[in-house]
Amino acid sequence: MPSLDRVKSMAKELRAGLAAQDIHLAHSACLEIVARQFGYDNWNTLKATSDAKAELAVSVVVEHGREEEAASFYQRAFGAIRGGSYLFEGVPISIDLRIGGVALQVGGANPRREQEPRRGGPFFPKAHGAVSAVFILDVANVQAALQRAIGVGATIRGNLAAATDGRRGATVFDPFGHIWGLRDKAPVKLRHAA
Repeated sequence: MPSLDRVKSMAKELRAGLAAQDIHLAHSACLEIVARQFGYDNWNTLKATSDAKAELAVSVVVEHGREEEAASFYQRAFGAIRGGSYLFEGVPISIDLRIGGVALQVGGANPRREQEPRRGGPFFPKAHGAVSAVFILDVANVQAALQRAIGVGATIRGNLAAATDGRRGATVFDPFGHIWGLRDKAPVKLRHAA
């Protein structure tokens, strides 16, 4: 299920779409409709369920000053949707994105912390793959996703191959040193030798 904010946004979009057709419903009525679309009896049940769930957001740290470049790459390579940004002296230092149901925040490493590593990170990768996590992205067509990522600046880490479960996958380095595993959502039917 999408986040509670996304559900509210969907209700707002529904209300605007209906208003454009001269059909006027209260926002609360649109919330009820969206809740039913997700299989809940009413908005209160959906909200209570959402309040009880934890949501994971991931922060990707890049070199300070490359936040916009990184956000643009993730949008073009992986279809990320841009949200808000946090500015310092008029310059973005953190940009909110969403890939599927996962919130992804692109932030620049604090240059002062980079100069004083004893204080702890987070730090941006200084070499490709110098990271402690790998992002895995399930896609409809891994070959097309791989070509798109390479076309906008990713480099191959692991060639396209079939895994034991029949799904094809490959890994790439993004231009900022992070590893992305791309894999098909569904297995490709494997042919057996006759």
